[in-house]
Amino acid sequence: MAKKKEFVKVDTTAGSRSYNRFDMQVSQTLHMAIELYDDLNYLLILDHYDDIALFDLDADPLVVSYYQMKTSEEKITIDSAISKDWLAKLYAQLNRPEDWLVNELGLITNVPLEVSYKVISKKGKPYSKKDNITAEHTKFVKLHRNVQDRIKSDIAQKCGIPVEQVDLSKFVHLHTTLSIERHRDLVEKEIQDFLYAKYPRITVDAVKGVYSSLINLLTNRQEYERMPEDATLDEVKKHKGFSKTEFTRVIDKAIMLSLPTFEEVQRISGIEPEMYMKLSLPYVQILTDSNKKTDESFHALYNVTMEEISGFPYDGGGTPWEYGLRIGRNVHKRVPLLKKVYNEDYVAVLTICLLINEARRKP
Repeated sequence: MAKKKEFVKVDTTAGSRSYNRFDMQVSQTLHMAIELYDDLNYLLILDHYDDIALFDLDADPLVVSYYQMKTSEEKITIDSAISKDWLAKLYAQLNRPEDWLVNELGLITNVPLEVSYKVISKKGKPYSKKDNITAEHTKFVKLHRNVQDRIKSDIAQKCGIPVEQVDLSKFVHLHTTLSIERHRDLVEKEIQDFLYAKYPRITVDAVKGVYSSLINLLTNRQEYERMPEDATLDEVKKHKGFSKTEFTRVIDKAIMLSLPTFEEVQRISGIEPEMYMKLSLPYVQILTDSNKKTDESFHALYNVTMEEISGFPYDGGGTPWEYGLRIGRNVHKRVPLLKKVYNEDYVAVLTICLLINEARRKP
């Protein structure tokens, strides 16, 4: 058996460091997170094992797919993929020490993949032929036999294995619907469609909040560069990962922190109009506090209030205002320090807002 050459290794800091491709990688990861949301309890890892690694489970995964993302203003050819070692590096993922099963080795491009090869005419003369692979998902085993043979030969040479051992069954090409110029706009539209379909009563502000939070989160995960190559999956997940569970948590929090209008609060509160001042002052303060991303005391109040609402849900007994006051008293008993900052009226109005938003989460 031929000795394996050392210059083809798994690229754990995969890809070019160009800002544009990195930026588009974030959009592609979010695109995949949306696309797979209903089918898989996934974990996505950005720019560590490869450009994007997709695991089948958030905890204790069994199956993984590795993807390299390549972008171009003009075209990407199979010859480029071969000569630049993209395919050989993907194939090297099969030799990783972890015992995950590999589902796919994917090449993602923003343009069709141009595939050229020679064929023999009926008259026995060779001539060149060219295909543009435009489908969203194409298995390499569907490519022309001559193309497969070239890929196998290249991988065998660069990975130091017999050509007959090279298996292309896991290789796929993904033609992303995102473009270099408009990838952020396109994935923002995907988020909008996704959220409005799942939560018809979601507010515009909540949709914007979800998109902004996800882009910031994914960008931070991608840009984290202090991860050692031999880090455990749990360590990688913490700093470079994004799961369906985390996606859901971002959605839920954005919905719950997107304040309903004051008119909605008035309408369901159950208090008399002459008492509306008890609603208006706390409402204005909540509006201010909820926009302070670094206000730890407000987020602590939010979390404790949510826990109290979950533990003692509103059952229609008494008005929402009265229920909110009860929740406020419970919150103050649990965390007395919060009482110094947020009085019962404040917690009661916050509770009414959360009740309205909870209803928005339901189809």
